[in-house]
Amino acid sequence: MQRRGLVAGAVASALPLAGSHFVTAAEAGTEPDPGAVGPGKLDVVLADGRGRILVADSLSYYDERTGVDDVVLGGSYAGASAVSTVFPTGAKAIIAHDAGIGKAQAGISGLAFCDKFGIPMAAVAGRTASLSNGNSLLNGTISSVNDAAGQLGVRAGQPTRQAAELLLQAKPGRPLTEKVGIDLELHEMAKLPSGRVLARVWLLDLSGTYPNDVFALGTHSARVAAEHAFRWNVKGWIANDAGMAKNNSGIAALGICGERGMPAASVSAASASIGNGLSTYHDGIVSAANEPARRKGVMVGMPARDALQKMAV
Repeated sequence: MQRRGLVAGAVASALPLAGSHFVTAAEAGTEPDPGAVGPGKLDVVLADGRGRILVADSLSYYDERTGVDDVVLGGSYAGASAVSTVFPTGAKAIIAHDAGIGKAQAGISGLAFCDKFGIPMAAVAGRTASLSNGNSLLNGTISSVNDAAGQLGVRAGQPTRQAAELLLQAKPGRPLTEKVGIDLELHEMAKLPSGRVLARVWLLDLSGTYPNDVFALGTHSARVAAEHAFRWNVKGWIANDAGMAKNNSGIAALGICGERGMPAASVSAASASIGNGLSTYHDGIVSAANEPARRKGVMVGMPARDALQKMAV
């Protein structure tokens, strides 16, 4: 995967991950990944009398094609905000990426959220799978499970495919619209002559485009993040590096945006809670930046709020 004009650096060890440590580029896996499923696509891995196992590169791709007998795997972080995008489909079980777990264990906050509704869920260890690649997720290793999944025999250390087959035992799901605790507001953090600095959980469900505005986002900086940034034509953005993940896939969107001249950077998952745009803005420390961002003065180790001000000029 090409990452032109990209610079990355480890954040100081004073920012340990919950139950782990900051995953640097050197620690991330470098094994070749299988090809991604593709934008908007769903693949059927297995189908029998118990239901189906479906794989997608993002949880946000699941829609009316998904039913109450489906176990869904998505190359998104396993936070409550990402998981909630699947709830309306009624899928009966979910597997996603643990995003390095990160600050306040935000990368796996979806596990407890799903337990509230009796939905079995598991998260895949970040260094064993690439973000925004459902097929890589399927080949990963489970790191964390919720109570509902544990009752079905899913355990940390299992191959993801084995865990998915165990989750087929779950009872049929039901469509839900719950988004408890997720801040969907568009926050204006600063207004400059050149444009605004905004904060939001993700670049979804917006109106118009934002060519003069830069965003602090709660989502990861993997490939799918570039799709959303281009769709809404933002001036620049900073999101979470999700612990970098296998093959540095957690920051893949930086290089993609850099090739089109869009400034983009990430903050360490240890410094800011993934799924929370305000945490990115207030707490985030830059861990990687693309060339257009560097030309504006963004540097590794810089507070995100300062980096956003530079991007906005």
